[in-house]
Amino acid sequence: AYQIENDFGRSIEAYRADLELGGITRSVDFLRFGRIALMYQTQDGSETGAWDQKAQQWVVLPGEYRNSVRQGLRIARKQVAPDMLQLPIPAAEDAK
Repeated sequence: AYQIENDFGRSIEAYRADLELGGITRSVDFLRFGRIALMYQTQDGSETGAWDQKAQQWVVLPGEYRNSVRQGLRIARKQVAPDMLQLPIPAAEDAK
């Protein structure tokens, strides 16, 4: 079980699912980076967002992250080689 959890924490995954935002359900592409970040992008690329753990809700990201999330989706699907991405990753916090 420890090894499975360790592997999950270091993995990247892309999948398509429905997401309800503002009473509207849309099919989006999700991008998961281990346990660090969960992001989405609409299929037409017009909206990109991320899960805000503190607020416990989805937040729309600025347009500057659109291409990075798209590239991350392509990396997760093994369509392109791994590369550096500029994404809004929350800073680590002290364990209390």
